[in-house]
Amino acid sequence: MVQALNTKLFLEGNANAMMSPVNIKQGRIFYGDQGIEFRANAGGGYIQIPWTNIETISMEIFLKFYFRGFFIKTTQGRTFEFVGGKAKQALTIFREQLKADQIRRRKGVLERNK
Repeated sequence: MVQALNTKLFLEGNANAMMSPVNIKQGRIFYGDQGIEFRANAGGGYIQIPWTNIETISMEIFLKFYFRGFFIKTTQGRTFEFVGGKAKQALTIFREQLKADQIRRRKGVLERNK
């Protein structure tokens, strides 16, 4: 079993990790003192991203009030997409753990087509 990254949890919720367009993992996401962790419900799968390894987080927001999820770009060049996961509440944690220029707003699909 994988050793937990966090010693203290601030928030947790259901989320989908979009590993690829055809490989979507359902599970739980945890926001803690050391970083973000995702555990898949079935079929294995565990993602740990320390706060120090996050280059940027792009929040996907629809109509200025619905927070769909977010994209994490790491300092190693990997990108992770999570849908759900109490994204709106997680924004507060992101602001506490990251610098302001690391948090970005990503336009929703409806706004990108304009």
